Amino acid sequence: MKVNIYEHPRKKIKPLHKISAIVPNYNYADFIIERLDSILFQTYPVYELIILDDASPDNSVEVIKQKIVKIKKDYPDLKIKFIVNKENSGGCVFSQWQKGLKEATGEYVWIAEADDSCDARFLETAMDKFTNHPETVLFYSDSMRIDQDDNIRSKTCADWMDMWDSGRYAADFYNDGKDEIKNYLSGTNPIMNVSSVVWKNDKRLPGIFEDAKKYKVAGDWYIYSRVLELGDIAYSAKPLNYYRKHDRGSASTVIKLNAEYGEVVEVQEKIAAKYKLTKELLEWQKVRRRGMGFVENEKNSGRKGHIAWLVPEFSTGSGGHRTIFTNINRLIDHGYKCDMYVNSTRNEYPNQIYDRVVEGYGEFKGDVMSGYQLAHDYDMVIATGWDTAKPVSEANCDKKLYFIQDFEPWFFPMGSEYLEAEQTYDYGLGGVTIGKWLSQKVGDNYNTTTNYFNFCADLKNYKKLKDVKKEKAICLIFQPGKPRRCDRIALRALQLVQNLHPEVKIYLYGSTKRKIHNLKVEHLGVIPVDKCNKLYNKCSVGLCMSASNPSRIPFEMMAAGLPVVELYHENNLYDLPEDGCLLAEPCPEALATALIKILEDEQLQKEMGAAGSKYMKDYPLEKGYQQFIEIIDRYFAGKKPKGTKGTIKKSYTRPPVVASKEVAETSRKLTKEVAYSDFPTASELVSMGFSLRAIRKFKRLAKKTYRFIREA
Repeated sequence: MKVNIYEHPRKKIKPLHKISAIVPNYNYADFIIERLDSILFQTYPVYELIILDDASPDNSVEVIKQKIVKIKKDYPDLKIKFIVNKENSGGCVFSQWQKGLKEATGEYVWIAEADDSCDARFLETAMDKFTNHPETVLFYSDSMRIDQDDNIRSKTCADWMDMWDSGRYAADFYNDGKDEIKNYLSGTNPIMNVSSVVWKNDKRLPGIFEDAKKYKVAGDWYIYSRVLELGDIAYSAKPLNYYRKHDRGSASTVIKLNAEYGEVVEVQEKIAAKYKLTKELLEWQKVRRRGMGFVENEKNSGRKGHIAWLVPEFSTGSGGHRTIFTNINRLIDHGYKCDMYVNSTRNEYPNQIYDRVVEGYGEFKGDVMSGYQLAHDYDMVIATGWDTAKPVSEANCDKKLYFIQDFEPWFFPMGSEYLEAEQTYDYGLGGVTIGKWLSQKVGDNYNTTTNYFNFCADLKNYKKLKDVKKEKAICLIFQPGKPRRCDRIALRALQLVQNLHPEVKIYLYGSTKRKIHNLKVEHLGVIPVDKCNKLYNKCSVGLCMSASNPSRIPFEMMAAGLPVVELYHENNLYDLPEDGCLLAEPCPEALATALIKILEDEQLQKEMGAAGSKYMKDYPLEKGYQQFIEIIDRYFAGKKPKGTKGTIKKSYTRPPVVASKEVAETSRKLTKEVAYSDFPTASELVSMGFSLRAIRKFKRLAKKTYRFIREA
């Protein structure tokens, strides 16, 4: 079913008042003729027609000029103005509205958007309302929703307007303007389309429109809330306005959603500050925001300061993201309000991101948004990865912080990404690092003044268990999607151990299960915290490889009383203790030697396990949180970071374990390589920064290549 304004011509009535019809146009050459005809066909004639074109790239100007020639011939008494911008106004529709308003000389104003249409009795109905209730300053009607071909998609917009399901919009009404603001516009904007509105012209309107120009989306809502302070509102339940919703080029993208959300909150808060809202109305404000897909948490209401966190895409099991999420929760508990912006490669809405966070990491108390476009003014903005540092450096905020968990240039081969990541340390952002080495690395070599908090462990979860039987076993955190985990070196080292000690059991965990060739292992996959602790308690030694900043894993292993073998590399010399760990040269033979040394010496196992457990008793998780909170508090107090340049000393001073002759000889004889046959999972590739589109292409190509190699 379609609307057709050219059917059923109606007899015109003599107007008692002058109405100025303002038609803002941008790129609507296909609809402007119908729009102008819908105005001309009104039974209550307009006094003045003001057409504005915002530098349309299509042939709108030519079409309008030709139409004006015909209008002047058919309507000689109609005042017509046509104003064409030389340059586009930058997408601010409210600027065009204001321009038209300044040109209007009528007693009443109708802003009729160029792509909409209407019933011929629209103005007649509006003027009846104004006449019957002189205190009315704003009239609007219900609307039909139509598509670009005039097909009726919905005969009413009442379903959109009535978020309370009250049935209010099924009948005409008048209402006091301030009551309307408090009880209805405080929660949402029930006026779906400006084309459905007729205004009483008032000298105060241009100033209200000027204030609305700072908004991109919610300016109309702001305008209505201001205009209704001047008088009453009238509503007609007849769907006399035809609101066109286009299938193509929808502006409701995830990127724009953040900006809209910020404006919605701002308008709501302006109304709440001016009118005493009931608890029910305050809850309806939250319902409106949740309806946009945003997740707001009651616990996230602190007023110590408002912080925005910019966070890269994540996959389940990321220790770095777990650290971010838990630190956000602790800051909220401490009294800060935190909003987390995630640049989702999946183009998700905020509620979808929130669900992934909770599903993968448990409770999250912060508010969630999508993309890096800030929806508010913030007291502090925090970068959490190299690709978030630039938008933070450009943010309009006095306090900017770089939460650095790793030396990220090392994640890439020497090239563009390496240099771009390295450059972020020269943006001059204040830095807070996890661990001493990273503070020393960044603070001593770049334009970043750093503070650090210690590596800690959740001692409630990671601890010695009395009822777990020890096995002659090694556990390895195996995450092939992270090159810094050095999976090839680690698997080769385990192959050497297994060749010399076939009785030793090997457990892999931390990633999707996959087949391992030339090595007998039990692959546990991604396991929860309690199973990790049980695994650490039953093994004799833990192998954790990190070629960049230390992982939390060795500290959690030590808390559970498990001796640790790690790489002897600069990154591990400033945070790991000597007595709970053995650091070996970064080659399979040396690592295998260190593992065998612990496996063959039960007394050494006991000594290292006890030393590591004792060391970690001084580093409960709460200590790290408190250190981080203190750093944030100092920033908010205006105190400059203390800095660590030249003050950090090594914590591991022993020489590295080197390859024994026995292991070296075994390595020469053992020529078979260890390999795993399947390809990285989608979640692993996402954690490496690939888009889902690139992942699909990569996996298709990889499978073809692998099939070709096998067939050859």
